[in-house]
Amino acid sequence: MNNVQKNYMVAKAAYDAAKENEDWELVESLEIPYLEAESEMVEWALDHAKKMIPPKLMETLRDRWMFPQFHDRMVDLAFRLSV
Repeated sequence: MNNVQKNYMVAKAAYDAAKENEDWELVESLEIPYLEAESEMVEWALDHAKKMIPPKLMETLRDRWMFPQFHDRMVDLAFRLSV
């Protein structure tokens, strides 16, 4: 696990804990850092996978990874990627 993945894991854990505790002010303050960590991790994964993915598909994934039909799978794959 690299630092990008660790940063995501820490941000997600804090965000999820705040949601579970229904601390909505904390949820709101953690939401942007959590989403930024998630985005950074997916971009990192796409950068490392670009040699294995055709250019047209790469463009589609970069533009649309946050769409519901791609999001969960992209985040999961980015988290599990080891480079």
